[in-house]
Amino acid sequence: MSSKVLSAFELDCELTKIRNATPGVKIVLCHGVFDLVHPGHLEHLRQAKKWGEILVLSITADKFVNKGPNRPFFSQDQRAMFLAAIEMISFVHISESDSAVTAIEIVKPDFYVKGPDYRVLQDDITGKIRVEKETTEKFGGKLVFTDGFTSSSTNLINEALIPQNSELRLWVKEFKRTFSVAKVNYWIDKLSSVDVAVLGEIIIDVYSDCTPLSKASKDPILAFQHSETRTFMGGVLAIADLCSSWSRSTVVYSTCGKDFQKHLAEIAREFKFEQHLLELVDSPTIVKHRFVDMNSGNKVFEYYDYNPDILDLNLQLKIAQNLDSRLKSKSLLILADYGHGFFGKELIQELCSSKAFLSVNTQANAGNRGFNTFSKYPRIDFLSLNGGELELEMRRKNLDYQAIIPDIMKIKKCKYVVVTLGANGLLTFDASGKSAHTPAMASKVVDKVGAGDSVLAVAAMLAFLEAPKEIIGLVSSVVAAFKVSQLGHKETLSLVNLKKFVNGLLG
Repeated sequence: MSSKVLSAFELDCELTKIRNATPGVKIVLCHGVFDLVHPGHLEHLRQAKKWGEILVLSITADKFVNKGPNRPFFSQDQRAMFLAAIEMISFVHISESDSAVTAIEIVKPDFYVKGPDYRVLQDDITGKIRVEKETTEKFGGKLVFTDGFTSSSTNLINEALIPQNSELRLWVKEFKRTFSVAKVNYWIDKLSSVDVAVLGEIIIDVYSDCTPLSKASKDPILAFQHSETRTFMGGVLAIADLCSSWSRSTVVYSTCGKDFQKHLAEIAREFKFEQHLLELVDSPTIVKHRFVDMNSGNKVFEYYDYNPDILDLNLQLKIAQNLDSRLKSKSLLILADYGHGFFGKELIQELCSSKAFLSVNTQANAGNRGFNTFSKYPRIDFLSLNGGELELEMRRKNLDYQAIIPDIMKIKKCKYVVVTLGANGLLTFDASGKSAHTPAMASKVVDKVGAGDSVLAVAAMLAFLEAPKEIIGLVSSVVAAFKVSQLGHKETLSLVNLKKFVNGLLG
């Protein structure tokens, strides 16, 4: 690593020495991701250097870069080393923060310099520029702006990484003929006006890293060495966590075992949503434990700890009673049916006879395959499912979605349907029965578990708002790409970062 790349402590010491040795010296700070340095960056830095003798550049650490799935393109160390080689830059610092505030507090610059795109503070969707300005002024500095040529690293990377005639590039070009970035942002912003209720099973997702050793000496099995175990919230907890990042309010109605508090301690996450949980006397909280080969990232084995029996009738009725006010109004209810016994016949009847907007996903998994399909719901306002789940429902393969989905929509009185197709993207149908195809956005898949849940969460909210099917498809695909890029429900995509991801894709 270059001697110009300094830690927070090293940078503070170095700048203190310079100030003591040269009274009146002017120190300038620029901050950004700098994922792909281009002529616009160099002109920005050249103009910034005119404000003082020492130019410090702080760059956002990898884990805080929110430019879209699979970003940053270059790692923080690669970016720091490249920038340190530019002669006009005095020091480079990798900032462990999602804004420049920490760097400003370390550097205490005489001038904090931003590009011309940030002149209108009201246009900053993150709201961070205002705080950065206040922090700069607190230390006696001033926020200033450069002029002239600008260009977006995100646009350049998209141009370089998305092949000229690829489906995604052609799709983006066609999408932009009809929908502006402002129009997409309008519908994303409307998510914050929605009140959401999520029903279904709580699932605790456990991942254990392991390394293969060899075949066991006495049995025809492969032996592994255990390394690390991580626990994440899954099922309705993951859906509610996503919704609570976008909605006005989110509440969960579910059941749990007596062991639930132990699992909460393992997850070590604070919930931003309300919970109405009924304790199960004779059943554990559902745990799905997966063992992952550290070398390949592939899952080699998993087991379920759960009771597959249908929920007791009294508990079903109690859930309906707790939901009473929502069932009588046009509320958004997301029904995450994992087929592990939560949705009994009586509860389904109460839900389908209500006035609520019902968003449904009936998941096919190892514990219910072939026995959990959406046909058990007489009415569905929004249906989310994958191609395999539809094949199970129809009892045949190679389906013609354009012919089958409109018929299903008429039978179930659906207003929207989303069919997820993995690497082939997804299809979104509106009330007219017409569809829009959205290509997959993810180029790297770490874990597919929960991708359908993330689509259910955001697509249900947009369907409730009656957003255009094309925008539902775009936002759903971006959210799914973010989800599959991480193991388990590790991080939650905020409303601001969702907009940044979409804006980065559309340019």
